[in-house]
Amino acid sequence: MKFYDREREIELLRRGKRIAIIGRRRVGKTRLVEEALNPITLFIPAEKNEALICRDWIEEIRERRYIPTLNSMKEIVEFLMREGETIFIDELQNALKVNPSFLYDLQRLLDKYRDAKLVVTGSLISMSKKLVEDYQGPLYGRFDYIIKLRELGFGTVTEIMRDLGYSIEDAVVMWAVFGGSPKYYETLERFSLPVEDFIRMMFFEEPYPMFPEVLMMLKEELGKEYRTYFSILQAISEGKNMLGEISSYLSVKSTSLTKYLAALEREYELVTKRKDVFERGRNRYYITQNLVDFWFRFLWRNYSKLERNELSFDKNDFNAYVGRKFESLVELLVPKLVPFEVIRTGKLWGKFKGKEKGKDSFEIDVVALGREDIAFFEVKWEELSFGEAKKELKLLSKKAEAVGDKRRVHLALVAKRIGGKEWLGGMVYDLEDLDEMLGSGHTPFRNGAVES
Repeated sequence: MKFYDREREIELLRRGKRIAIIGRRRVGKTRLVEEALNPITLFIPAEKNEALICRDWIEEIRERRYIPTLNSMKEIVEFLMREGETIFIDELQNALKVNPSFLYDLQRLLDKYRDAKLVVTGSLISMSKKLVEDYQGPLYGRFDYIIKLRELGFGTVTEIMRDLGYSIEDAVVMWAVFGGSPKYYETLERFSLPVEDFIRMMFFEEPYPMFPEVLMMLKEELGKEYRTYFSILQAISEGKNMLGEISSYLSVKSTSLTKYLAALEREYELVTKRKDVFERGRNRYYITQNLVDFWFRFLWRNYSKLERNELSFDKNDFNAYVGRKFESLVELLVPKLVPFEVIRTGKLWGKFKGKEKGKDSFEIDVVALGREDIAFFEVKWEELSFGEAKKELKLLSKKAEAVGDKRRVHLALVAKRIGGKEWLGGMVYDLEDLDEMLGSGHTPFRNGAVES
């Protein structure tokens, strides 16, 4: 698969002398470095001792240039620095298992060879941050740039899927499951299957390749207490988003969970917490990675079925999951869908006045705040007829009225497909519009935004 995006990261890699890249597995760190530079790559596998690693390094280096027989990672790196080579150390955090003193050797080498070009990467978020960002870390202050490599954005995902011959609907489904990790789009290209068949093969059919893939990644990241973290992540994946809901689901006291939730948010970056769009009410916790969310929702939750080879693909459950992710996607795209500058986006929960208890609560999928404007979005992963769409907009209008915000109100509906959308007025979008917007950069605003 061709290389996509990452122009800014490539610029930084070519400009700086010492660069650290932190990003999860499968996000494309190695490919990025090798696209941007022509480095000598030194991979540190956690499973080998230093002698074997040095032997492997020397064999690979000799395919490109002369190097004498050297017996330590330090000696090899120093030789390459003296020779003015661009060095790329892949999975630096594994040095902690192989030879922790190498990190201090590297510190001294960087101080000695100030013109040396060095790139390092790390996949374990918490550990990598401690090595290069922590004040007490051995490599603190030694890098010109620290790049936090995130997943590819949805715009790039649609470009990839379009190039592979898939539709915008396929792109939404792939993003909902795999996020923007390039590796899985390369795998899709290799198998060239319909998207749903590909997801079935990867998650729901023997040998269930995505089960060990994500399991090992998370266990390695979360360490000895992974079981506690797994329980919390499973609760969140099943819609238990508030602290009280999580503690009730796990039958433990709320106070015993706060340190784990804080670690998941700050150290591991697997969870984010949010209030409503007005920054009111209690915090709600969400899993940051679509792949991790999907894995807990469909695999870890059903581990016993997987062990018995009884895991099945539930189409309704799957569509409900994609629908939830479609709401998140629309929120990301909101700045392109409204005719005003967006200050903040989020969800909103409220109550209708005068309705009986139990029937008075409502939720608005996405709200966009501007200085003088506010937009309310209803998001449906469904095909809506003209009548159904009109009904959804009418209900959304009632919700907006119940909110009672004094700003200029805009109502928006986004769905998979909408019959007669051109007759509905206002901001009414379906996948066809999103595809046009992402493909051309043109924002498909409707004339006469619905206001109340």
